[in-house]
Parts: sequence; C-alpha cells; structure tokens
Amino acid sequence: MTFRILHVDDDAVFLEFVQEVFAYEEEFEVVSRKHAKDALASVEDVQPDLVIVDILMPDMGGMELAQALRQMPATEQTPVFLVSAKARDLEKFSSLGDTASVILSKPIEPDVLRLKVKAQLEKQ
Repeated sequence: MTFRILHVDDDAVFLEFVQEVFAYEEEFEVVSRKHAKDALASVEDVQPDLVIVDILMPDMGGMELAQALRQMPATEQTPVFLVSAKARDLEKFSSLGDTASVILSKPIEPDVLRLKVKAQLEKQ
C-alpha cells in the first residue's frame, strides 16, 4: 500500500527537504504544494493519508488550512502535522488538539519526521 502525504509550504527548500526524506521510502508518495489554496483545490485528487503543513504562509496560514481540511469529508479524519519555527509557542493553545495531530518545530531531523509519520499512519 502506498501512503500519500500532502505537503504544503511556501518555502521551496523545505518542500524539497520533505521530498528527499521520503524519496527512498517505497510506501510513501509526497505531493507538494506551495500555496494552501492550491492544496485545498487538489485534496479530492490527491486523497492524502496525512498532511504536513507550514503554519506561516502568505496566502492562507497553516492553521486556517488545517481547519478547512477538518471541514471537508475527504480529510476530516486525516492526520495533520503543523510545522513551524515557532512550534514551541503554539503548544500553549488548547485549540490545536482538534486541528493538529502533531506539532513539529523546524529544523526537523529527517529520521524524526520519518518515524513520526510512520507512527501516525500505523494508528489508523
């Protein structure tokens, strides 16, 4: 079985990083989008098993995107990883429990990202 990861980030370097983290993992396919609105428009086609989204993006923030995904039948139960350089500050907000499955702080170690994604998908 192949798991699809939808990765949304306005940083091209981080988009490439996540692609490389899973490049040699045959059970994963990473679909990258640079804008949250493009990600929302492609959800039906992509049918992600997991979403990794940056919190700070110019067109629509990661929190807004995660909340929009929770409203869509195709992704209402899909795990969402929120990623930010300021993730430690976000742990203070109680509303994240309903929106995010995991909060990660940049920079992320490749092995940590791989292990957290695998662990989350095994729960399903």
